[in-house]
Amino acid sequence: MKGESADLSVEIPGSAPLNRRLQSLLRSTGPSQPRAETARGWVDLAYEAAYGERYAAAAEAARQGLTAPGAKDPENRLMLLRILSGVYEMRGESERSAPFLRQRVDLLRRLGRMRQADVEDRLGPMLLREPDRVEAEILARLAEELDDGSGPSVERADVLSSLAVRRLHDEGPDAALPLIGEACEILEQLDRRQALAGARMFLAHTQLLTEDPDAALVTADKVLSGESNRAIRGAMSMLRATIHHQAERPTEAVADAMQSTELYSACAVRKGAASAAALLAGITSSLNQSEVAVLAWRVAVQQAELGEFPESRMLSLALGQQLLEMEDHAEAEKVLDALSLRLAGAEDEHSTRGRALMGLGHAVTQQKRPLEAMSHWDEAAQQFLAAQELDEAARAHLAAGALAASLDRVDSARHHYERGLKLADQGEDTDPLMLLQALHSLGHLLCRHEEEAGLQYLERALAVANEHGTDWQQADITDTKARSLTALGRGSEAVSTALAAADLFTEAGDEEAAADAEIFAATVLLQSNQAKEAELVFRMAAESREISLPLLITILEGRIEALRDLGGEDAAVELEGELEAAKAQLASEEDPQREG
Repeated sequence: MKGESADLSVEIPGSAPLNRRLQSLLRSTGPSQPRAETARGWVDLAYEAAYGERYAAAAEAARQGLTAPGAKDPENRLMLLRILSGVYEMRGESERSAPFLRQRVDLLRRLGRMRQADVEDRLGPMLLREPDRVEAEILARLAEELDDGSGPSVERADVLSSLAVRRLHDEGPDAALPLIGEACEILEQLDRRQALAGARMFLAHTQLLTEDPDAALVTADKVLSGESNRAIRGAMSMLRATIHHQAERPTEAVADAMQSTELYSACAVRKGAASAAALLAGITSSLNQSEVAVLAWRVAVQQAELGEFPESRMLSLALGQQLLEMEDHAEAEKVLDALSLRLAGAEDEHSTRGRALMGLGHAVTQQKRPLEAMSHWDEAAQQFLAAQELDEAARAHLAAGALAASLDRVDSARHHYERGLKLADQGEDTDPLMLLQALHSLGHLLCRHEEEAGLQYLERALAVANEHGTDWQQADITDTKARSLTALGRGSEAVSTALAAADLFTEAGDEEAAADAEIFAATVLLQSNQAKEAELVFRMAAESREISLPLLITILEGRIEALRDLGGEDAAVELEGELEAAKAQLASEEDPQREG
């Protein structure tokens, strides 16, 4: 590109720690009315504003450029006129676009660029927006006409670029790639650097869409090493971040995502900045850099809100969930409560509000306010029903039921479990694992409160687990059934079922759970005055498995009681020595300072 070089800084220093750079972005939203000193600088500002969909600001910047120092340079003036005509065309104001198109064509004629002037006069606004299918046919014929052996021309590059946009839409990236590739070659030969940067940005994205990330990286690097404005550089940094992320190169992805966020933010491309910050948040969260991730989510929310984009709601939800993962429950509550209130009454945001309420419930549960949590989850279920997300509504009821059960609010727990089961049991559309959870929870609750109807739910849960679940889930439900049988006064069945659960846990590779099931069976036997059988099961549990010290202590205590019931005082005393040694070992492991 000829004319003055841009007078705006396009690089952001990137040597500071991520958290400091993100905090800097949160403190500064950038100038509301940036200024340039030259026409070339106003070209960049106008382009950046248009890229950020701030069309009024783009038009004003272009107008300022027409009277700024350097405005008489024909290349600067041509670019400013194109931006003005393009902005109004994108806003659907063709009557306001037309005068600037005419001025540009007249200037081209005065410069002696007759063929380019004729092409632009013939095509009118066609080069300023995505052409329709009829216009694409016109462009395709014109591209052939312009390929007349007279050498590379800007007008042919323009036609090829516009045609590539339509081909990408209709036929996909493979059809668009050769067109935009040729346009880039032409612009490079003609040394049209500003236009080349934009064309290469299109080329890089098209290469990525054709699943050629290596070529896309090479193209992006060419853009970043040459002259281009901050919006284009932000886009190329974001593309690099995406490619590195997909290739599992997190260090490079983080660096590029941060740079993209800064560049986009600096030129007020809010949607781009929000997307880049969200990508950065996701990557750093996966790297367990939780504090950086929270800051990145905050930047993403801030940028989306500055741009007044609806995506700010989902980003706020992601921020709340990140805070929950960090166990910053008080701050998560603030974020999610504010989001829930903001969405109250919105007819098209039931799903997002439901998720905010679910997170809010978890936040207040961890702050020892379970009744509030139950209320939030109940409301969340209603929101999910309004959004016709039955699975999510079922999960909300099951969560509320589990919390109510833990508080011994039996009627409330039963209500939520029954609602959850009804929503989970959707015939052919049923999620078997959710159905399994609902049946298991309701069956356990009923049996625990001596209602035999609970066994039917457990039997059905076991059937679902046998068909769709894991070996461990089958063992877990069998174990629940054993404990339920005890609550119903059916001790003999409980023992055999507990031993069956132990076998299933063993097959699933969970020795600890298997020993726990055997301890339960032995305890039931002991309570049923079957001390001999109980002592045998306790002993087998200890001798046949690698188990933790707490379980070993429970076994020793059970064996001592059984032996005393059988009159084996000497054996019991000997085991008491082992018991004290085991307790001492456990105490030292829990508090190493007690040793010595």
